[in-house]
Amino acid sequence: MMFDFYKESFDYKTFFLAVVLGTIGVLAVNSATFDSGMREFFIRDIVWQGIGIFVALAIMFSSNRLLENSAYFFYAITVVLLLFVLVAGKRVASHTSWLGLLGIGGQPSELAKVATILALSKFLAENGSEHLDWHRIGVAAGIVGLPMLLTLMQPDLGTTIVYLAIFFPILFWAGLQPIVIVALVAPLVIVVAEFTGTAALIITVLAFAVLFFLLSRKKLFAVTLSFVVAAFGLFMEYFYRKLLQPHQQKRIQIFLNPNLDPQGAGYNALQARVAIGSGGLFGKGYLQGAQTQLRFVPARWTDFIFTVIGEEFGFAGGAITLLAFGALFFRGIRIAELVKTKFASLSAIGITSVLLFHVFVNIGMNINLAPIIGIPLPFISYGGSSILSDWIMVGILLNFYAHRKEH
Repeated sequence: MMFDFYKESFDYKTFFLAVVLGTIGVLAVNSATFDSGMREFFIRDIVWQGIGIFVALAIMFSSNRLLENSAYFFYAITVVLLLFVLVAGKRVASHTSWLGLLGIGGQPSELAKVATILALSKFLAENGSEHLDWHRIGVAAGIVGLPMLLTLMQPDLGTTIVYLAIFFPILFWAGLQPIVIVALVAPLVIVVAEFTGTAALIITVLAFAVLFFLLSRKKLFAVTLSFVVAAFGLFMEYFYRKLLQPHQQKRIQIFLNPNLDPQGAGYNALQARVAIGSGGLFGKGYLQGAQTQLRFVPARWTDFIFTVIGEEFGFAGGAITLLAFGALFFRGIRIAELVKTKFASLSAIGITSVLLFHVFVNIGMNINLAPIIGIPLPFISYGGSSILSDWIMVGILLNFYAHRKEH
């Protein structure tokens, strides 16, 4: 009987991929902390990986309705914790995002991401997500916006942006028209384009205008959206050039381009790129990376842990890691297609989107294609809260797969 259950209900592919990534993480953390006086992080990483696997399996074996029925309660608990962080949180690395209990520290914002996925999916599933009017979109934005605002107040910009990777993909999967998604995303992209340069701003505005015309049957509506986007672009140009002080402009420029301050704010990114580039095709060998072992790369067991993989295992090691992530994303989308309930389908897409966003931004930080905003690499970067959150999301996917035939 037990064998039949595992054969029919256990998604061993998703579980195996997560274990592979967790193992890569343990090896990388070991190398990053080797002979550095930070060995306790390696031990803690093993412990948290073990706890995460246990929690994931416990979630898999739980009732198929437990996650949906407790979604709002879980969401409320995490919002309260985020509020408590602002009052009595511990300040670490310029962020007041940690809570300490019995000598154990944690970041409620990591669990809040999971809770927000479940709460948003439950709301859309029980309120006719096939008819997404502006009222429902507004409520959905409020569900995501509350923990997003509380996280921004810590301030934790990296985790704040992750909530956008929850909001837009779930709305798209719920049936929101692509043109509405593009219209909602446009202001965010324009802000980044403006900080990049005037030419990038003009190209971005024109690109959105073309998209509006291609996606909308009502050309007057497309023209209106184009004018709104252009007006917002002009406002951002005025705001950046006239209202910001020169030193504020410089901070933004360095944030987007670390090469402007190689000995200061850009040091981490440049050292990370050197480490990965020096790895070549097959790397320098485990525990043999000069940048890693001589500690040139700061935060090498957290934000910049991919540099350890790139330097010591080379392009081959990086490619294997990315293939494992890619296969995990495919499994998440596949589960979203297989399940019979709207809640499970939306939640699976939200989980997949968050993991994908983390991987894209973290590796982008490491190879200088994305600004440094402190987002960990799932299963691999050291951090008890983030590792536990990753395994909780895997456990939810395993639960959905086990109950995929139930309505």
